[in-house]
Amino acid sequence: MRLSAQNNQFVFNLPKFFIEPWLNEQFEKLMIKNFIPYDDPIDYISSTIKECVIPSMNYENQQQTIKYGKKINWKDSKNVFDTFPGEIDLTFRAVDSYLNYWMLVQIMTEFYLNNLKHNIEHFNLNILDKDGDLIYTILFKEIFLKSISEIRLGYQQYDITERTFTMSFKYNWIDIQWCLTEDKAIPTKSIFDIPINVRPAPKLTDHPNILPFDKNR
Repeated sequence: MRLSAQNNQFVFNLPKFFIEPWLNEQFEKLMIKNFIPYDDPIDYISSTIKECVIPSMNYENQQQTIKYGKKINWKDSKNVFDTFPGEIDLTFRAVDSYLNYWMLVQIMTEFYLNNLKHNIEHFNLNILDKDGDLIYTILFKEIFLKSISEIRLGYQQYDITERTFTMSFKYNWIDIQWCLTEDKAIPTKSIFDIPINVRPAPKLTDHPNILPFDKNR
């Protein structure tokens, strides 16, 4: 194992059900017109994903004032899933004519106007080890579109450089599952499958040669 992180060891593809069949047929005609070497529009859009950003967790503490005005911190009682901000950002590489941008706009417009769709079921983010084997999977469940960034066109821009745009999503649930076995019969293990109310390890002050700290002094 390397001591430094290699940030491109992941696989993220938009799910196949992301595009409705009638819209998929429309995109296929568009791809044939522009000689795009992909059989499936969703594969074409997924190939332009450059970056996936998962915001940091945030554990809030509650304070209580005790004797002599001393403030004591306590763990918050909110649900552990709410320690995540519930957002995920996808950065896409813009292609000629911003074709993938407008395909995504139409996909998300269809989702927004379709009263039978309450959310996007899930996204899968697979993380690989240095040998290219799956080591864990991040599942985002019950996803909603939040925003899509602007694009800027200009007659003065003659240079051919890489341009990007970002789509932001919100989700209700997140799960991280270890995939440490190749046996399909053995289920994956979630990092949130943690037994609670287990007797903690002995405290340092439990040692006979260490005097306990006096909280009242």
